[in-house]
Amino acid sequence: MPVTLTTALHNSSSPALDWYLMPEAFSAGLVEQALARYGLGPGDTILDPFSGTGTTVLVAKLAGLNGLGLEANPFLAWASCVKLGVEVSPRAFDAAVQRVTARIGDLADAPEVPLPDMPRIAKWMTPAVAYKVMALKAAILEEKEGPERELLLLALAAILRPAGNLKLTAHAFGTVQRKDDAPVAPLFARKTAKILADLQVVHAAGLKRLGRAEVANADSRDLGQLSHPLLPAQLAITSPPYLNNLDYTMQTRLELFFLDHVRGLPDIKAIRKSMVICDAKAMYRDIADHERVAGFRSIQGIADEIAVRHAGKNWGWDYPFMTRQYFGGLHRVLEGAKKALAPGARFILVVGESSHSGVKVPVPDILGEMGVQLGYDLEAIEVHRLRRSSSHQHELAESSVILRA
Repeated sequence: MPVTLTTALHNSSSPALDWYLMPEAFSAGLVEQALARYGLGPGDTILDPFSGTGTTVLVAKLAGLNGLGLEANPFLAWASCVKLGVEVSPRAFDAAVQRVTARIGDLADAPEVPLPDMPRIAKWMTPAVAYKVMALKAAILEEKEGPERELLLLALAAILRPAGNLKLTAHAFGTVQRKDDAPVAPLFARKTAKILADLQVVHAAGLKRLGRAEVANADSRDLGQLSHPLLPAQLAITSPPYLNNLDYTMQTRLELFFLDHVRGLPDIKAIRKSMVICDAKAMYRDIADHERVAGFRSIQGIADEIAVRHAGKNWGWDYPFMTRQYFGGLHRVLEGAKKALAPGARFILVVGESSHSGVKVPVPDILGEMGVQLGYDLEAIEVHRLRRSSSHQHELAESSVILRA
C-alpha cells in the first residue's frame, strides 16, 4: 500500500468527512488507495469493525460502494450515522439553521440551567460557556425530529471541544487551557455553513451515485455473530485502539454527556467493557479475552517482561493484564472477521507499535502472527511512519497489517 498520511489532516477535501472528527481518525486516502488497489466497485461492501467517526463507511458511500461499520461508543456510532445522511435537502437544512440562529441570537445572556451530571465538568468547560451550549441545545431541540435536527445536533457536538478547556491529542488525554468565554454562536455558524456547503456539493453531483452505508453501535469482538445483508464484505479496513493506556471514552466525554448518550459513570463503565481493552486501569476480571492468547509465547513473553519492570511499583495499574486483554480482544475480532469476509478478501488493520516501561510491543507483528494462526495469509506489514516521544526510547512504527481471508 503506498505510503500516505494516517491522520485525518486532509479529510476536509471530501464532503462530510470533517463534520465531526476525532484526533485518532485516519486518512480517507488510506481507504481510497485500498479501493483502487484491490479493484473494488459498485455492489462491493467495505467493513470497518472500529468505525470511529465513520471515515471508512462514508468514503465507501461517496464512492458508490456499500459500507458497514461497528462502533462501541454510542456517541460515535450516532455521529457516524448522521454524517452518512448526505441526502438531506440543503434547502431544508438551511431553513432549520436560520430558525435556530434566530432563537439563540448571540447567546450573550444564556440562562443558568442544570448542567449534565458529568464528573469534574467545570474542568472540561467553564460554566458560563456550558450555559451557552445548553441554550443552543434547547433551541435545536425545538426543531421537529428528523435528519435536519440530527445534523444540527452534530454541529453542536463538533464545537464542544473547541469551546471547552481541554486540548486532546491522538495519543494523550489533553492539557487544560481554561476559557472564561468562548464564541459558541460563531463556532456553530461556521460548522453549519460547512455542512450546508457539503450538502450542496453532494446534491450537485447526484444522489444516485451514492452507495449504501450503515454504522451499528456494537462490540467489534462480537463480529462473528453478525448477520447482515451487506455481508460478506470484499474488504475490511480499520484502525483498532492502540495499546497506549488511553481511556478512549475520555476523548468523547463532553459529547457523551451533553448529547445525552450517557447519564453517569455506570454508563461509561458499560461502554468501556464493550471495547477492546487498552487501558491499564480497566481491571475487568469478568472479561476473559486474555485466555485466548495464553498459547502465544510472543504475547506472554512481553507481558511477563512488563511485569518484571513494574515489580514493586504498586501503581494499581496492571499493564501485563492490559497487554493480554488487548491481544485477546483483537484475536476475537480477527476470528469474527474471518466469517464476515468473502473468500480472498483483505483485512487491513492500521496499528502502531507501543512501549511500556521500556518494553517495546510489536503490535503489527503480533497481529500478523495471530492472523496466520486463525487461517489468514499474511500478505504484508507496510510501514506508514515512525514515531518517537520523550516517554520511551524506542522508535515506534505505525503500519498497515494486510491479511487475506
